[in-house]
Amino acid sequence: MSEDEIVERVWDFARTHRLPPPAPAEAVAELEAIVGWPMPTLLRRLYVEVADGGFGPDFHVLALTDTGRWFSDEESLLQLARDFGSAEPEPTQPPRHTVPLMTLGCAVWWFVDFSTAEGRMWGWEPNARCERHCFFPERFTLAQWLTDWLDGNRSFPEPPPLTDCPDCC
Repeated sequence: MSEDEIVERVWDFARTHRLPPPAPAEAVAELEAIVGWPMPTLLRRLYVEVADGGFGPDFHVLALTDTGRWFSDEESLLQLARDFGSAEPEPTQPPRHTVPLMTLGCAVWWFVDFSTAEGRMWGWEPNARCERHCFFPERFTLAQWLTDWLDGNRSFPEPPPLTDCPDCC
């Protein structure tokens, strides 16, 4: 599915489900300044052309700004970035260029990589791996992840096979 097709289908979804109006472009710029990387183009388009959150699996992609509606465990992506953006990440935390996009509950998160133009997806699954191995790259991009959702699927982060780490489950 092309980027334009994804935007159009998410726009139809947003209209049908009465999602909030698009976020201001200034909010994208603020998030990019905090993260230090540009937002992947597709995600930028969804936020500034379609809706300020609420799309994606289970309607849980975080709002970029405080819309008054929480689509996840956090008020907004900007607030989350402000809270954690100034501190240097701990060795067991995701790198700053990976940004939390939505939670599936039980501390399981999807992240999107701002350092890749296509927005490579990452998973955070602390229930399946130790602190050092609970964050891992996925095999697909943001566009592929959204296409999968638009096709009626709901995916979960898939940790790589168990290692010989004695601390992993």
